[in-house]
Amino acid sequence: MLRVTARDLKGFVSMPPTPCKEGAGGWDSPHSVDLPKTEKMISLLIESGTSVFALCGTTGENAALLVEEKVEYVDTVVRTAAKRVPIFAGATGLGTKETIRQMRMMQDLGAEGCFVGLPLWQTPTLPMSIQYYADLSQAVPDMGIMVYSNQMFFKSDFTVDFWEGIGRRAPTVVTDKITHGIGHIADDVRVTNGRVNFVPGSTGILEADKRAPGKFNTSWNTTYAPEPLVAFIDAFNRGDRKRAEEIAADIRSIGGAPRANPAPARAEGYPEFSSRMLSDFAAHNAQVHKVEWNASGYLLGGVGPFRAPYTDFPEDWAKAMVEHAHRWMEMRKKYVKVATR
Repeated sequence: MLRVTARDLKGFVSMPPTPCKEGAGGWDSPHSVDLPKTEKMISLLIESGTSVFALCGTTGENAALLVEEKVEYVDTVVRTAAKRVPIFAGATGLGTKETIRQMRMMQDLGAEGCFVGLPLWQTPTLPMSIQYYADLSQAVPDMGIMVYSNQMFFKSDFTVDFWEGIGRRAPTVVTDKITHGIGHIADDVRVTNGRVNFVPGSTGILEADKRAPGKFNTSWNTTYAPEPLVAFIDAFNRGDRKRAEEIAADIRSIGGAPRANPAPARAEGYPEFSSRMLSDFAAHNAQVHKVEWNASGYLLGGVGPFRAPYTDFPEDWAKAMVEHAHRWMEMRKKYVKVATR
């Protein structure tokens, strides 16, 4: 029996960085995860309104961690969360056997599900992609899967045909972090027969709901201090569209941080990024979020340094991220539930 289903998900999904000990970002630090800081971060995010965690994706530096480090980290998160919220533990690997091995490790630790993208070497064809998730469902039938449908990193389009195959052959896929766009989201929902809880990013649920009304109740973000986004999704789920729109306007008012989407990159305050986002963001994703977390003051002492090999970060990007963090924390004061710590 699945530990988590689409019906168990509602609210705000946090995808936080993996805290790194000071001075432990290099290749020669086999135990880099700051476990006491992890406990504080998870507790603080839950108190701030987080409903679900998805760990060790891009922001969570999956590719920069040893499997043993992921085990230590997820074990700490599971124990800290203490069944208050579902946890999808990152298990993306280079191939099917490795992913299954990691999923079984996360199962043994007590996670409710796994956060899994496509294999990261040879790009699989559509039939291969569907078979991959079908194999995971067969091998680990108790673990719900959150698909990481990122076109940029996994070099796949996650088409309606993909989702139709998932609906037929991968019964443990219960949710999806939407990073493949919402152009055909109504069809994605239709061909999966309501079994997959599709999760738009940030305030994108407003546009998704126009395309498939009444089919969404959950949104994701990588942010620190998530109270504005928690207030937004709570208003949306209450059916208070006016309030949700007001909060969304508040969030937009601080300008856009550098992102893969060129629209926020052109937001007021960051014009210099408009021509670089699509080509450069893929190389700086994890660093972007660590700089923001560290600059925000939300978690005292921050989440630590970058991990090898993802250590290069342009100075102008860092400056923009610090400014954006300060704007966010100022805006957050309207919605704050707990102090920083």
